[in-house]
Amino acid sequence: MKQLKLFLTVVGLVLCFTAGAQSQDAMRLNEYLVVNNDDFQDDFGQQNAWIELFNSSYGTVDIAGCFLSDDPANLKKYAIPGGDLQTKIKPRQHVLFWADNQPYRGTFHVSFDLANAKENIFTKGDGKTIIDRIPVRHDLGENVAFGRVEDGIGSVDGSGEGWTVLDRTSPSTNNSLIDKAAKPDRMKEIDPYGWILALTAMS
Repeated sequence: MKQLKLFLTVVGLVLCFTAGAQSQDAMRLNEYLVVNNDDFQDDFGQQNAWIELFNSSYGTVDIAGCFLSDDPANLKKYAIPGGDLQTKIKPRQHVLFWADNQPYRGTFHVSFDLANAKENIFTKGDGKTIIDRIPVRHDLGENVAFGRVEDGIGSVDGSGEGWTVLDRTSPSTNNSLIDKAAKPDRMKEIDPYGWILALTAMS
């Protein structure tokens, strides 16, 4: 009995460490808005371009130490600061970064704008490993967002698969409206045997 308990404890610890090491890979660039004239306002009451990230996993992900950039030649353009509890993104939740070139305004204000950006790029803390990237389109109208058809699903290499011009902006919320009654059925499709929920509970 003791050996079984020890084995389960070791397995649980391994799963925890593995989940922690790979968790940042679950983050996805999810939506962006280049020209914001009459859309969502930041905490200073200003309207600027924004970039949304989405945690596609069923565990909390700490993105502190990762990088955001608009330039593939400089992946370390904006380092997401540590020490801010809001950089710990809960399962299946969104986080918004303001591309206003005013990083002194706080953690979620990056050091570039999207007016002349080539790409949106999200990189691991090593400053080299790109987790997700998408070219920035400059042919969109005012207050028109570009995003994933469904949160977190689609291309992570810039090919654009799974992305579209959205009918409406949806900062910090789902890109596609899903009927609440359908969520249990959707979860059953994703995790028919309950392994994801079990592993999440263990970790």
